[in-house]
Amino acid sequence: MAVLIVGSLFFGWGYRRGAASVEMRDSTVTRWVPWPVPVYDTIREPYPVAVREPADTVWKYMSVDTAAIIADYLLERDYRLDFSADSTGTFLVDATVGENRLLRASAVVKPVVREITVTKLHTEVRPPRWETGLALGIDPYNQWAGIYGRYTRGRWSGEVIVGYDPIREEQYVGTKIGWAVFR
Repeated sequence: MAVLIVGSLFFGWGYRRGAASVEMRDSTVTRWVPWPVPVYDTIREPYPVAVREPADTVWKYMSVDTAAIIADYLLERDYRLDFSADSTGTFLVDATVGENRLLRASAVVKPVVREITVTKLHTEVRPPRWETGLALGIDPYNQWAGIYGRYTRGRWSGEVIVGYDPIREEQYVGTKIGWAVFR
């Protein structure tokens, strides 16, 4: 009875050890990477969509320098507008304003795209090639107890058993070659 209990404990331990040696894992990695080639676009002489005059315009008479107003009117002002954000990427606009209107607008867009990498990892740890353990043999002519050593390669295995026969009071040595039909 004790041998049956010890055997079942060893079987349970071996089963758990074998189940723990198999590892299966899937992983998904999401990265935001910049688009490899920036997109350039230029608008020359854009036209306004709407022109509005404020409703509460107050007309005021004052002395003015007409030459300064005309010089300011003819100046071209360049603006560098940055609408970039971490979630959308790079969005730069170069705008030129002159003569009370937008003369030119040029945009450089380098969007950020989502790159998803799915890794399917299936790792299975093979059992060791060399194995040792306790052995017991009982038949009508022979009873023995000892240890065994087994080497496994693919479907083939070789085993050597060394033990002691207490009834005959002699050593027992046995060999065995095996071939697994089903795996």
